[in-house]
Amino acid sequence: MQQTDPILVAIIAERMREIREAHNDTKEYVMHKTGLGISDYERKAKFPTLASIAKFCKLYDISLEDFFSGMTYPKEK
Repeated sequence: MQQTDPILVAIIAERMREIREAHNDTKEYVMHKTGLGISDYERKAKFPTLASIAKFCKLYDISLEDFFSGMTYPKEK
């Protein structure tokens, strides 16, 4: 079984944290509203599924396109 790329994990974790903090929300608020283990995602202990990212986006009324906007993966050489 292949492990998830730590660079991708870090990029997704940072994006979730950025969006949550931009809305002045706590991790507890996100967890209560969505049931997602946001703390695990932000500290890179778990990698969210696409369905979890979609649920997160729905909470903040953003599209998946907006969530992934500006991300370059793999990093350009």
